[in-house]
Amino acid sequence: MNDYILEMKNISKSFFGIKVLENAQLQVKPGEVHVLLGENGAGKSTLIKILSSAYKKEAGQIFVNGVEVDFKSPKEAIDNGVSVIYQEFNLNPHMAVYENIYLGKEHLRKGLINKKESIIESEKYMKLIGLNVSPTTLVSKLSVAEKQMVEIAKAITTDVKVLVLDEPTAAITDKETEKLFDIIRSLKAKGVGIIYISHRMSELVEIGDRCTIMRDGAFVSTVELKETSVDELTRLMVGRNVSFEKIENKFIDKDQVALRVENLSFKKLLKNINFEINKGEIFGLAGLVGAGRTELAKCIIGEYKTVGATIKIRDHLLKGNSVPETIKNKMVYLSEDRKDEGLITIHSVKENIALPNLLKFKKILLNDKKMINTTKEYINKLRIRTSSPLAEVKTLSGGNQQKVVIAKWLCLNADVYIFDEPTRGIDVGARDEIYAIMYELIKNGASIIMISSDLVEVMKMCDRVAVMKEGQFVTILENDEHLTQEIILTYALHGGNKNEEC
Repeated sequence: MNDYILEMKNISKSFFGIKVLENAQLQVKPGEVHVLLGENGAGKSTLIKILSSAYKKEAGQIFVNGVEVDFKSPKEAIDNGVSVIYQEFNLNPHMAVYENIYLGKEHLRKGLINKKESIIESEKYMKLIGLNVSPTTLVSKLSVAEKQMVEIAKAITTDVKVLVLDEPTAAITDKETEKLFDIIRSLKAKGVGIIYISHRMSELVEIGDRCTIMRDGAFVSTVELKETSVDELTRLMVGRNVSFEKIENKFIDKDQVALRVENLSFKKLLKNINFEINKGEIFGLAGLVGAGRTELAKCIIGEYKTVGATIKIRDHLLKGNSVPETIKNKMVYLSEDRKDEGLITIHSVKENIALPNLLKFKKILLNDKKMINTTKEYINKLRIRTSSPLAEVKTLSGGNQQKVVIAKWLCLNADVYIFDEPTRGIDVGARDEIYAIMYELIKNGASIIMISSDLVEVMKMCDRVAVMKEGQFVTILENDEHLTQEIILTYALHGGNKNEEC
């Protein structure tokens, strides 16, 4: 019997003349959860895409159960037991959930798709992972978390030997994460080799067995997780120490209200929400998936139309309840779904940054030289790893794509920023850079609403935390020495009453 169910040896790959992998390696045992760790741009996703045959390697060897393989297509990889759930969704939004789950492996009867059987089988896997929607629901109607659960259901329907999970918990709740971990443990017991990519350091130790660390496209080390620490993993990954402690915010001006929201309700999703944030404040929105945080953000910026709500930016009353009016008054929204809502991935870095700022670059015609120079400025300022301002955004890593989203709104010089899951799928090093950008914004007089499912992040960044449950504000908490993650979770789960049943 082979010691390893998967071996990747001396893998190399370049894009546009830039080496992104050089002699990378990975060895996964049967029945093991092997964590793959590294900063965004370290080469993790490229290595996995080579494994799945989405990319072709330039050098190196891949072995599955001791047999060398060279898959010609992703379908061939799946047929041979290698299944990947990517960080960015790989679903058809115009098809139903059950159709996505069995896309390419449809149940047939007399040469025709057996819809009834596909729905019944889909429901089994959906119940297994706790996805409580109708299998006939269009994927476009699902939340980010629900889309992620469809990806998981889709992957576990195959007879997998090697399962890759790229940031599987980035957009799901702790309760849903525990269900996922139960599935992972059952797959481990069947001898499946699992490659687990995540930047939530606490869960790596909980679910992982060994960990391979990458930096700048190269192998750094493979360690036993039970014999190391989060601090040591962080140091190996980024080459420096990273702090998770709350930094005192000295820039809040409590005499100036940056944003006031009164009597905001929306359909049956949001009920009578009232709050205000001060100049220089980072105001957190916490709660479980489905609590209404993103819906609230989209109501505030005018994407969703509300009736009877009062929204004021710096005492200026928004009258039209529209996105253009909101942007004109210098309030912007950075979506949690950067791929579908934040970027045009087939366009260049320059075009994405310039798009909401065209008036800055226009006289009679657009000043292309000015757009390129501005893009270079933000590439340097935010340390965006790209070969060129003209590189397509789809060629960038997730963390660098997020920086492009931030850059286009920084260029607008807004007064109020709404960050929706700003570090979803981003490593601790890149997170620190984004946190530094946020602190620079409040230092310069901006205010921030931060929506995050990561309570470590909420505790580190936010001055006050509003906890939402079922479309309502349960409480607004001061982030002082008495606040704990348990307190926030208690409000999110039970409205503050620990004895209330889930």
